[in-house]
Amino acid sequence: MRILFSLLPLTISAGLAVAALPAQQQAGLAGDAPPRDVRLVEKKYEQLANRDLGAMGTKALAIVPAKWKHAETDNFIVHYRRVTEAQRAVREIEYALWYVAKTFGATKEQYARKSHVFIFQDEKEWKQFLVQTVIPQWSASFARGDELFLHVGGMGEGFDSHLVAHETTHAVVARLYPRKHWPVWLNEGFAEYMGSACVAARKGQYIKGLERNLTLAGLSFDQLIATTEYPQSREEVRRFYQSSEKVVRFLMTEFPKQDFPKFAEAMLGDSTFESAVVAVYGKQVKDFDAFKKKYERFEK
Repeated sequence: MRILFSLLPLTISAGLAVAALPAQQQAGLAGDAPPRDVRLVEKKYEQLANRDLGAMGTKALAIVPAKWKHAETDNFIVHYRRVTEAQRAVREIEYALWYVAKTFGATKEQYARKSHVFIFQDEKEWKQFLVQTVIPQWSASFARGDELFLHVGGMGEGFDSHLVAHETTHAVVARLYPRKHWPVWLNEGFAEYMGSACVAARKGQYIKGLERNLTLAGLSFDQLIATTEYPQSREEVRRFYQSSEKVVRFLMTEFPKQDFPKFAEAMLGDSTFESAVVAVYGKQVKDFDAFKKKYERFEK
């Protein structure tokens, strides 16, 4: 989850193992080609393939219920007010799902159940919704489990593609890894990294050009690993997010990308950070000290 200025505090559930497959076996996973022209098929609520809502989803639809429209895409159930914002949002979340799933070598069967997306355009309605939740009132958008709650503003400056990709990453991780929790730093660091990576891939650009400056990324490995709850102040949250993203950016940049799912699996198991690094990236670094020295030289 991310807040108005690119951060946020909320624990996202993640889960069961997704097998990391060799690169040569990944053709056809999550579809051979990324989705571009996404069909938004409007339906009556009673016609939706999945009407199983979480507590927050139920509260969202209770806000002026008659104004909500409902539709489906290949992978999501979408609730929205205006088709303009909905069409743009679903185009980006469908692409982000494809990109994140492909990163993990996941098949469509592994994320087959369609999850819900609630798209708010009106600021007043968004605030009316937030006040009924435990989410910080200054939050811009967030994911709760595999459900997405997006305040997209208008079609201008209010639409943040990086934020949409970040939150979609959380929702996809929850679909691929149900009933488990990623470490807080790994959860947010990966979502921040994918926020830039998804947008860059969709636009056919180099990710380096869209990556944000990590001027506050000063937390050590030990400090990140010890963090089990989101920081309270905005400055602490910024520092935590940027430090977490730096580690994930390092792993994705300096080591084979196809090894990251193995690292995530190790961190979800009984492995410590150090043992996971050595087990997964041992071919590139001889021990953890060598890993740390390489990280110290990494230009974020």
